Amino acid sequence: MADTAIRAPRSLAEAQRLCEQWAELDGEIAAIEESRDVAIAKANSEVDKDLTPLIKRREAIEAKLEPFWKANAAELTKGKRKSAELGGAVMGTRMGRGKVTVAGAIDVLVDKLRKTAWGKKFVRTKHELDRTEAAKGLQGKHGPALKELGVGYEPGAETFFIERTAQAGTQGKVN
Repeated sequence: MADTAIRAPRSLAEAQRLCEQWAELDGEIAAIEESRDVAIAKANSEVDKDLTPLIKRREAIEAKLEPFWKANAAELTKGKRKSAELGGAVMGTRMGRGKVTVAGAIDVLVDKLRKTAWGKKFVRTKHELDRTEAAKGLQGKHGPALKELGVGYEPGAETFFIERTAQAGTQGKVN
């Protein structure tokens, strides 16, 4: 399907014909992608019909096994583990990830920690270049000083683009 013998346009009319072809192809691609998305959604829906009752049953079994585990964990593990294998499954408990809590405002705590010699190691300071302001600054009164420090600016490269024209009343993906 791909035509590698496409010639570069030499006139406005030829460029217009290529743009028309491009827009038509982009529309066909969008229609195929939409069809694929619909097929995937349909497949997911069909699979979900099969999965949903299984997941609900598994959750119901988990709800019944949890109190059994709490009542019998010591016997099942002999107090040496936090889990046990039973009937092709492993059940048990595990410790969730802990988190640091702060009573009061965190900025107040940070200020207090920064004022003590021992607390400084608990405070993180992050310094970074504000590139947007530096780009503006290069054009301003601090431009020479910034340049002397090694700050420069490279404009973005101009790149070609082509997009399908959005048309009222049509469907499909338009990037």
